[in-house]
Parts: sequence; structure tokens; C-alpha cells
Amino acid sequence: MQVQEAIQNRLSIRRYADAAIPAEHMDILFKALQLAASANNYQNWEFVFVKHPDIKQRLVPACSNQRFVRDCSYFIAGVADPALKWHMVDITIALTQFTLQAVELGYGTCWIGAFDEAGVKQVLSVPDHKKVVICMTLGRPTGKHVPRGRKSLEEIICLNQFGDRFKSSDA
Repeated sequence: MQVQEAIQNRLSIRRYADAAIPAEHMDILFKALQLAASANNYQNWEFVFVKHPDIKQRLVPACSNQRFVRDCSYFIAGVADPALKWHMVDITIALTQFTLQAVELGYGTCWIGAFDEAGVKQVLSVPDHKKVVICMTLGRPTGKHVPRGRKSLEEIICLNQFGDRFKSSDA
């Protein structure tokens, strides 16, 4: 699969099959995180991968009662030192690479921004001086997932200055 295909096929998956992920696939996914770019190469990230069903169940209330948190193969919390300026960007870069690698391997992910950080930190024993930046689920998709519509390029791309809308004839 080419990167462009992975980008086009990536969806937010909220229904997961009860399926294990082989260790060799997890190694590939972990490598995608490890190789991500980061500000000053600080690699200001740690990722808590939760497989245990009881812990995932305890995370559901901390994640706005989103039940798919319980049903995924892994719940992932991206943790960083908030004292370093680009911590939110660095975690996002790493998890974006992770999601594209997951698509190539046939897995689905869903970014979870609706979570109570204190609740997630308590369940996962994350120290107070660290920040849970974002959470994500990972697993084998099940059921039908329909892509949502996307805005046109003209709506999201400006050329040279903000407000000067891109037109395909400008390319």
C-alpha cells in the first residue's frame, strides 16, 4: 500500500472485532512511533498501550463514556512533558505516523480528544508532572464504516496570503 492509499483509507473506527494483534505487527507499529520527527529530536513522548480489559473498562468513564474504548484491542495514551514547548505537536506527528501504519496493516484507529485528563492519569498512574496529550484506540475494524465528506480544496487552501483562495488553475 502506498502512503496516499493509507491516507485515503484512514477512517475513525469506533467498532472493533474481538481480535488480537500479532506481536510482529505491534513491533512495526511501535517502530512508526519511534521514528517520528520531533522538535529538536527531543522525542518528548511516552505511549501507554492498554490491553487489559478491566483497565480499558475503567477508562470508559474518563473518555466521555465512549464504549468503543472498552472494545478496542489497545487503548493508547500519548504522554509528554508539558515543559517542552512542542509536546502537543510531537505527539500528534508520532500518532499520525502510527495511524497510517495501522491502516497499511489492516487496523483502524480513532483519535480521542474527549477525555478527562485527570481521570485517564489516575487510571494509568501517569505522574502529575506529565500531560496526557491525546488518546487513541487501535484494533481490527468490524462492520461498515462510511467515509465522511471532506471540504473542497478551495475551502481549505490559500495561496500566498490568508483569504486568497486556491483554485485548481493556480497549480
